[in-house]
Amino acid sequence: MHFQSVTEGITLDDSPTGTVMAQIMMVFAQFERETIQRRVTDNYFARAKTGMYLGGRPPFGFDKGETFVDGRRTACYVPNPQQAALMAELYERYLLDGATLGSLVRWLNANEYRTARGGSWSTLPLGRLLRNPAFVQADAAVYQYLQSKGATMNDPVEAYSQQRGCYCYAPLGSALPEKRPTTRKFTDLSGSFVTLAPHAGIVDAALWLAVQHKLDQNRALKRSGSGSHSWLSGLMKCQKCGYAISVVRKPSGMHGHYINCGGHKRGNSICPGRSRVLTLEEIESAAEAQLLIFLKSYRAVEIRIRQRRNVRANQLEASIARQENEIQQLTQNLAHIREVDVIHIISAQIQAAHDRLAMLKAQRDALLYEGPSADLEPYFEAVLEEWQDYTIAEKKKIAKAAIERVLVDDNAIHIIFRADYGS
Repeated sequence: MHFQSVTEGITLDDSPTGTVMAQIMMVFAQFERETIQRRVTDNYFARAKTGMYLGGRPPFGFDKGETFVDGRRTACYVPNPQQAALMAELYERYLLDGATLGSLVRWLNANEYRTARGGSWSTLPLGRLLRNPAFVQADAAVYQYLQSKGATMNDPVEAYSQQRGCYCYAPLGSALPEKRPTTRKFTDLSGSFVTLAPHAGIVDAALWLAVQHKLDQNRALKRSGSGSHSWLSGLMKCQKCGYAISVVRKPSGMHGHYINCGGHKRGNSICPGRSRVLTLEEIESAAEAQLLIFLKSYRAVEIRIRQRRNVRANQLEASIARQENEIQQLTQNLAHIREVDVIHIISAQIQAAHDRLAMLKAQRDALLYEGPSADLEPYFEAVLEEWQDYTIAEKKKIAKAAIERVLVDDNAIHIIFRADYGS
């Protein structure tokens, strides 16, 4: 059996000529298919960059409406009054002391709140909702946060005026298979694009960012810190292997609690363990001495309360973002230059840009932290005087606020605090 086109004079059969013609036609067919696919994809993302609706179901908190972008009609998000109010409350609740995604889910289900599809809540979709930039009244600080997560920003930082929400989208081929947007949505934005949407955000930028930082921290800590034996649970790491240190039930006849690290549990090839027995009580005693010294250094430090962002603060954030981009561009240019004179010129430009950046940050901080300082000396005094009477849970809250991690070695512990010492 063979194919013959009388009009074109083409015969596709088992002969050498027929085989060559069949292969040429298949190559052109594949080329045409990929060209059409590229045109459709380019048109899709060209529409998305202008703020056109990308299709799909709106997230919980929004309904679908209509608007005009550049004179063209498109669908858009419209806040659902009841759902939007609930989302704003969820952002507030998540920042409460001790609140977690799990506690929010239990609260939602106990009060018979339902998802957009009428089902029960779970932590994964709730976490994605809280991370979704569609809810935020995006400002320059949001721009910098999303950019730091790896997103490509389609709009200039000046357009982030504390009003509109954002669309976040990504080509399916932009991420590695293990980092597809569907599996790590809004967590790793490498290869993603962010565009200002036509709808108004429903959550203040400062509140949204505070939630993102807490989600980032909880993702790094995962389930650590839930132990009840020590106020250092979740903070202790092995200096040798970097794995978390856990507290083991006290063996009979032993004074103090035994500790073990995750690396040693996995074998001596990962971590040989400690050369001598180190008890939890020794670690806590050393950490307590350093923590109290750290807290004592802040008794006389003037601490100002952060103010809500205003228009001027957002303008300064935008200027800071532009200055950081300029420094990054100058640094990249410097890497490709060999002429000594040009290197000196660009180095001077980088130094001047750093000086301008420091000045802009000082102006921003003066706006954000203006007003009377908080008198916290009585609270620090109370902690120092009543530390021994606190429960493990109370000590744990103070430790997590001040300490990033505690590195445990054979003969010493090294505490990394979240800030420098005070005065």
